[in-house]
Amino acid sequence: MRTYIKLQIMDLLNSMKQLHNSISLIQNKGQLTQLLANCQDAAIAVGEALERDSLIDHVKIISLLEEYCEEAFNLSESQRESVDRDRISILDNLTESVKTLVSGIFSPYHIVFMPYKASMWDSLESIWRACKDDERCECYVIPIPYYEFNSNTNRWVYCYDGAQFPKEVPIISYEEYSLEQNRPDLAYIHNPYDNLNMVTRVDPRFYSQEVKKYAKNLVYVPYYVTSGFIAQEHLSLSVYQHMDYMVVQSDYAKSFCEDMFYYDRILPLGSPKFDSVIKLCQKGVTIPEPWKPLLDGKKILMLNTSIGCFLRDGIVYLEKIRSLCNTIIKQKQVAVIWRPHPLLEATIKSMRPQLLSEYNHLKEYFLDKKIGVLDDTSDISRAIAISDGYIGEEESSVVNLFGAAGKPIFILDNHITDSFTIEEKCRVHFTDMLINENKYWFTTNRYNALFYMNLKEKQVHYTGRIDNQPKWYSAYPFFTELRNNIYLSPNISGRPAVYDLGSNAFRLIGNEDMKDSARRGLCVSYENAIFYLPIIDNYIAEFNCDTGEWSYYSECIKELSCDVNNDLVLSQGMTFRCSVYGEDIWITATYTNKIIKFNMKNRTYALCQIGSKENGYSGIVAEEKYIWLTEVNSGDIVRWERRSGKVKSFSMPPKFLSWKGNRQLCHISIIDMNKYLVTIPGFSNGMVRLDKITGEVSLIIDDFWKMAGHKVNGYNPEFHFSSSFGTRFDENSIIVQRNYDDAVAIVNVEDETYEMFYPTLSEEDFAKLTEGEDGFEKIDEKSGFFRRESKIFSFEGFIDDLVNDRLTGVRERQLKELSTLAANLDGTCGIKVHEYMMNVLENKDNQ
Repeated sequence: MRTYIKLQIMDLLNSMKQLHNSISLIQNKGQLTQLLANCQDAAIAVGEALERDSLIDHVKIISLLEEYCEEAFNLSESQRESVDRDRISILDNLTESVKTLVSGIFSPYHIVFMPYKASMWDSLESIWRACKDDERCECYVIPIPYYEFNSNTNRWVYCYDGAQFPKEVPIISYEEYSLEQNRPDLAYIHNPYDNLNMVTRVDPRFYSQEVKKYAKNLVYVPYYVTSGFIAQEHLSLSVYQHMDYMVVQSDYAKSFCEDMFYYDRILPLGSPKFDSVIKLCQKGVTIPEPWKPLLDGKKILMLNTSIGCFLRDGIVYLEKIRSLCNTIIKQKQVAVIWRPHPLLEATIKSMRPQLLSEYNHLKEYFLDKKIGVLDDTSDISRAIAISDGYIGEEESSVVNLFGAAGKPIFILDNHITDSFTIEEKCRVHFTDMLINENKYWFTTNRYNALFYMNLKEKQVHYTGRIDNQPKWYSAYPFFTELRNNIYLSPNISGRPAVYDLGSNAFRLIGNEDMKDSARRGLCVSYENAIFYLPIIDNYIAEFNCDTGEWSYYSECIKELSCDVNNDLVLSQGMTFRCSVYGEDIWITATYTNKIIKFNMKNRTYALCQIGSKENGYSGIVAEEKYIWLTEVNSGDIVRWERRSGKVKSFSMPPKFLSWKGNRQLCHISIIDMNKYLVTIPGFSNGMVRLDKITGEVSLIIDDFWKMAGHKVNGYNPEFHFSSSFGTRFDENSIIVQRNYDDAVAIVNVEDETYEMFYPTLSEEDFAKLTEGEDGFEKIDEKSGFFRRESKIFSFEGFIDDLVNDRLTGVRERQLKELSTLAANLDGTCGIKVHEYMMNVLENKDNQ
């Protein structure tokens, strides 16, 4: 018998007993007759409900109900003025006897699993396995229909995956199942979006709100896995309004929902997707017969192509995959299982239809060249279990499945399409620079390291790196100097750091690392303090170098970004550039026409709006009378008179070009050279010089930038700035570096002559930087553990290490580093979720 029917019957029997208590109080004969008729009707309803269930032996209960009806009838026909209490007791006893028999009827819980895509079934499968083996449960798998958007016809196309589920999974057609009639005790879903997804949507009849109308408990289990966190954009999905419980990977993941109304409904029990992979890897999987000719006897890489990476990089993404194919063709020891995201083709049709033909040609090339197998099956766990390693994007949840399986992960850089020479590997990319005792100190956005250079030798020297921080990422891109110390601003790192120029020693500020990367940007020294500007967080942080105390100033940053879409703010960075004049630091942001004037002495601030609301500013130079700015969209240099508020714009010269692909940012900074202002190019073709007196604007050293608009290995002008670094070198010169090939120019601003060179590490210093390093690391708690493709760590090198079994030690480090990834990484998440929900059901029944 269904639990909810049993509860309805018990409610009827309890209501009958309540009516019995009223009998002795009724003096009116008509009222008594009606009350006893109601008791008989309730008894008849109980009997009819029992007879509808053909699996129940209800003869004895029906007999008692018939006896009850007879006693009630006789009582109603009695001519006595008062009701005999003994006769009421007979009704009570008969009702209790029926309740005892009904409570003994076996009532399995009715549990439904409602996946929509067969390829995502692994996000529910291990819970279903635990449920189907539990005698207390009747469980049903009911795949629900969904729709994919076709941009060509501007219509939603019906899809149903019921026939694609594993044969061992019994499927019930959604057309033959009624939620309203069955009213399940528990429903599991894995689609959180309802009507919010613009590519794929489940049928509106199965939105979370609709399922919850009829399900006693609704449990949402994410169809994806992460490195252990929950993304900000996933905190406000529609499913949270209707679910009773949500399964997340770990306590760490749950911590991201600490301020959400549904926090107490979150179960940090792991992910069934990990269960599937872990169990398969433990058991071992044989290569399917059709795949053996291409995969057998080779090291196998799984190539994962995700939607997000495709939407971001487009044709570059497809070119990268073709480049990988060509690399595989050249050797015979590696094969590829290529698994495009199940919704990738639908996304291309919907959002990038012009690339569909190129995508199809790429798949044909892959198959024709016998590079591997194209796996479009619903079972990703099998591909992971067969594979020896992962290649693909960092953003995909598949990375974390390989992490849980302890298999090496290689994150691709879609812009690298060829090998780098030794000379190119030794070149160093500047991010920030300062001069101390004739040494030019600088950081790089390529990895965690501090360098210095003597310009006479043009030789770069490796000083060292900050221990216990990420090594192969942009850990400390910016710095400032105070009292013979270099203070490094943390980006992808857990703490700020200091380098003592006297003792040549690094130290970290603070006692423990942040759980996530600190993500600070530029930093400025003033008196005894360092001010760190934010990239992600909404505050300026001040470190007192004397006391070691921190202070935080958030109001100015909140006011700066208050009228702007939060996604835009986060994608462009909370602040961008700054300029110091006296005790004031002036700060720009590229998403607004407001700039901050922050007084470092008394910690007060003011916001100034300059020009049109549509403007945003990148570079800034602060003077006593004027503030000079570079406008994001047009590239114009803007002069703002501080006292009068007058604004004058200086347009770009005729030959100035900007390419506005992913983002509009013509200049990354502007440098004050007394008589002149000089811009450092962003998405544009060169440096612009403005004569402050005459207002003349011109391009300088055109020939140095002539290749800025062309692609080269690792560089694409649509995605990368023409330059990431430029600063004042001396009274007359600027030092600037182009991203095309890392060439550096020291430019005389007056006569436009320049000296060019490539800042290069010696072989000895390069060896110091790379010795004993394999590139595998976890940069913070939200990150996976993997090696990134770069100039130093190539795809070919990863293949070579894999083929020659040099990555066997990675597994132990990987599993240790991924302790925040998920709970129950022994493959028991599904069992734990089922046990928890059974306790919930049984406790509710006993209430």
